[in-house]
Amino acid sequence: MAVTVTVMEVGACEEHLAAIVRERLGTKLRVLDAGCGRMWNWDLGDVDMHLTGIDEDAEALRLRVEVKKDLDEAIVGDLRTVPLDDEAYDLVHSAYVLEHVSGAELVLDRMLAALRPGGLMVIKVPDGDSVYGWITRMTPHWVHVKYKRWIRRKKLAGTPGHGPYPVVYDDVICRRGITEWGERHGLELVDLSGENSHIEFFGPLKRVADLGLRAIAALSFGRLTARYSNLDVIFGKPTV
Repeated sequence: MAVTVTVMEVGACEEHLAAIVRERLGTKLRVLDAGCGRMWNWDLGDVDMHLTGIDEDAEALRLRVEVKKDLDEAIVGDLRTVPLDDEAYDLVHSAYVLEHVSGAELVLDRMLAALRPGGLMVIKVPDGDSVYGWITRMTPHWVHVKYKRWIRRKKLAGTPGHGPYPVVYDDVICRRGITEWGERHGLELVDLSGENSHIEFFGPLKRVADLGLRAIAALSFGRLTARYSNLDVIFGKPTV
């Protein structure tokens, strides 16, 4: 059975997810940021976190430690192989990482094993079956670098410690794939929402960009969606 994505306004998803985390888990948490990169942009309000960050990019992790200075533990490692303690975290978070991983389902399995019963897993990925995701999959990496520099105004894009990273988009990186993964593992689908934040980066041309994405979706005869690009998924791990 297809699961419906609730499309939210830009910026509303983060507040929505944070409210769920505080309500379900309280305000003192052991948190794993899987593929933590250079920064943590999620405001959880008054939550007191013991934050562990793991990333394969040693330079990005160095910048996180020296500039952001918010990690209690920093680990350089590949999420497919780095040692993770079983049931060690109340909250496991991964934002815009899994689309870059060959073997994303293995990483999801390992993240789940590191989550305590009753804990929450928050996964943020571009939907590979959105028009935006399809364009990203179909275009070469140098185009992604130019997009980051010219449209997103990130002058350091493509330099050490700074994305974008090459994309893979394993089959699990889409609404269907990730919800089916959760079902197979008996997880509670706490929330599934989506948003189109990338449109805002086009500034005065965002209306044109949006119309272009919708036109491609129409030409795909329903295979692709332009309703949203990014998925925000919360899974709950059963206590028994």
